[in-house]
Amino acid sequence: MKYFKILGMVCAFFWVSIAQAGVFELGGSFSWSRSNYNAGSYTWTRAYGASLGYYFTQDSELEFSYHDSTTKNFVQGVQDISYRDRVYSINMLYYLFEEQATFRPFFRLGVGQLNRDATGTYTAAGYSAPGRLDSVSVIGGLGFKIKLMEKVAIKTEATSYLTGGSIGSWQDNLTFNIGGAFYF
Repeated sequence: MKYFKILGMVCAFFWVSIAQAGVFELGGSFSWSRSNYNAGSYTWTRAYGASLGYYFTQDSELEFSYHDSTTKNFVQGVQDISYRDRVYSINMLYYLFEEQATFRPFFRLGVGQLNRDATGTYTAAGYSAPGRLDSVSVIGGLGFKIKLMEKVAIKTEATSYLTGGSIGSWQDNLTFNIGGAFYF
């Protein structure tokens, strides 16, 4: 019976927090880049993401997100490799300034599933890229939002996917995103 009382108090706390905030956020981002080298060699990257967040307090958001990135590396006579990363995650965002502020920096901390598919060959070495890597990842990031209107904001951030949760891998999967956010 004691545990039911504690559970009831925890639920009541979250119910009061939800009743005070109650704002959803729908976000999206896209980026594309290409670099050409000599002899027809090139690298290009395309990335997009989508997120759905819920503000359970004015400065805390629970977010579900999806990030998809494809990178193609072609070096004439050396390699022709493609990587596709998909990250499904749940994150907590904590905002530093009040809800009405035009500029709102935030911290991100979460956990996600990284699915990486590699295809192609290293021509000079005579072997193929590793096929698939699936890894639970710790997610950390910094960013900010600039409110353009009451229900619309621009969002930019730097996010790292710590493969296997290792802090030493922070620079291995680092992304910079810019996108938009809509509140409802």
